[in-house]
Amino acid sequence: MENNYQLSRIHNYIHGLMSREEMHALEREALDDPFLQDAIDGYRLQNGVDTKSLSLLQQRLEKQVLAHAQRKNRYFFSWQRLTIGLVAAVLFISVSTLLLIRHFPNRGAHKVTEVELMDETFTKMRVQPLSATDAVPVGGWDAFASFFATHYSGSDVDNKLEMRFKVDRAGLPYDVEISGISEEDKIAEITRLLKSGPKWKGLHGHIEILFPE
Repeated sequence: MENNYQLSRIHNYIHGLMSREEMHALEREALDDPFLQDAIDGYRLQNGVDTKSLSLLQQRLEKQVLAHAQRKNRYFFSWQRLTIGLVAAVLFISVSTLLLIRHFPNRGAHKVTEVELMDETFTKMRVQPLSATDAVPVGGWDAFASFFATHYSGSDVDNKLEMRFKVDRAGLPYDVEISGISEEDKIAEITRLLKSGPKWKGLHGHIEILFPE
């Protein structure tokens, strides 16, 4: 019915059977609808309009309107699918970001806690000279305590270690004697740390290392 109505309007337009306002209205529609303009041009090319020509023109207009509608639907569904895909991608990125934010700060906090606990251990461990010693570590007692706490792997010793040693001309300890621990591997480790750590000034060392309880 709509196509028959359009053909009737085109017929009246071509043959001057419309008012000026109706003609202007149809011309404005043709500017926005190229298919309607094609139908007008095709109708104008006919030398007289018989029933057969009218039927062919109607079929042409129907095909053009149907093709136009199909293209519009195809574009609509393409944009619709693209929009859905973009929304899904944004949601995936948002969820992934939230999971990462929740996961990594906890790991960072765990590492910070470990560092704080290690710093607390360094602070509580003390190194002090005993009687009959004239050796002093280069850099001070706090620096030696920090070096020893950083590199020593043992933590199950008694509350303290006692060390006696001599210092050569190069400032390196030798003739090391350790008491307060019996494990040979730990004695070897402590001896190695004492010889590889800060150098000493003096001749005889007699020190005590106090571990946190």
